[in-house]
Amino acid sequence: MHEGYEIKPVEKSKKTFTLITLLAIWFGAGISIAEFWAGALLTPALSLGMAILVIIVGHLLGNAIMGLIALEGEETSLPTMVLSRASLGIKGSILPSILNYLQLIGWTAIMLIVGANAMNAVSKTFGFEGYPLWVLLLGVLVTLWTYIGPKNWEKLEKIAALLLLALSLWLTYVTLKKFPLSDLLTKPGTGEIGAMLALDLVIAMPLSWAPLIADYSRFAKNKNSAFWGTYLGYFISSSLFYFVGALTNMAIGEGDPIEIVAAYGIGIPAMLIITFSTVTTTFLDVYSAAITYKNISPKADAKKQVLFVGALGVILALVFPMEQYESFLLLIGGAFVSLAAIMITDYFLVKKGYNAEALFDENGPFAGYNSKAIIIWSIGFIFYMGLAIEGLFGIHIPLLSELGFRLGSSIPTFILVSVLYYIFGR
Repeated sequence: MHEGYEIKPVEKSKKTFTLITLLAIWFGAGISIAEFWAGALLTPALSLGMAILVIIVGHLLGNAIMGLIALEGEETSLPTMVLSRASLGIKGSILPSILNYLQLIGWTAIMLIVGANAMNAVSKTFGFEGYPLWVLLLGVLVTLWTYIGPKNWEKLEKIAALLLLALSLWLTYVTLKKFPLSDLLTKPGTGEIGAMLALDLVIAMPLSWAPLIADYSRFAKNKNSAFWGTYLGYFISSSLFYFVGALTNMAIGEGDPIEIVAAYGIGIPAMLIITFSTVTTTFLDVYSAAITYKNISPKADAKKQVLFVGALGVILALVFPMEQYESFLLLIGGAFVSLAAIMITDYFLVKKGYNAEALFDENGPFAGYNSKAIIIWSIGFIFYMGLAIEGLFGIHIPLLSELGFRLGSSIPTFILVSVLYYIFGR
């Protein structure tokens, strides 16, 4: 019986996720303090008007990639890392799976750190401080939410999404009331980063979800539910939180959402939004880490992996310093923008769909490694890093650094990898 913990194709009778279910899942994923944080990176370097434009364009582009991978998941009924077998080979897919597994454990820890710090900042206003306790509490909630499995998420996700929508609209209202939008729109940007590099920071967020998308859309009832549920759910919430982050940083020069939450003195509602948003975002990391691990080791017990990843996330959150967030975002983009380009080009242009069962045949056409695809993936990652390295580490590379500042890293890399794969991947 497929309860959502296997990597074989989901049976038709188990494909129960409607457009509303997927919209609720991705709406919950996009409401997080991480989005708030990323939005705050855009201002005051850009004017608020330019930041809003970059947020909208970045999400339009990034979410299109999410939507296309969601379609692959619905049509094949397979999780993302299993889909990567078609382009990289069954053994070749282990490389990105290991990378994805490690980054998902990292994201789990980071989300727990951000959530616990925010909870701590709010609880201080009530005279209580206990960061380790908040890490533990959030870690247990995330792990339990994940452990109950996909068949039980539908009701929970819808309830959580409604609560988060109400709290988010309220937070936006409070922010706009405190800082009049008309005044802030007249402030010029300071220009430390260009609009295209800022666009990269926005696209990096939906792209960081690319290796997880099909893990959820494989349960979708139809293509419309898969594509539009994923696209709209994440677009609405992530854009909103980027906007609130950019707005507050422009208004008070405070890029740390934790300090802003504390400064607002909004107590209990803030606690609710932090708890719900941490759980509804982070459970996706934990679940997909478990499913990704099964692509590395098919006989592994995914439910045990859920417990292991949840526990490891808590341990890392208690000892791991939260630094270089911008660099982390861009580095993730470097690995998965190339993979997303290869997967989308392979599925929609080169092979035009897959036979799902063939992806499990150790002696079939997808056995072993596809060295061409792995080389193209590596070229894409190196090219991406060449474009981004000055922004990340201050190392100047002639031509590449200039190109990176003007065009960012994600769009040129996606185009280069897609063209290379289309020409040579066949």
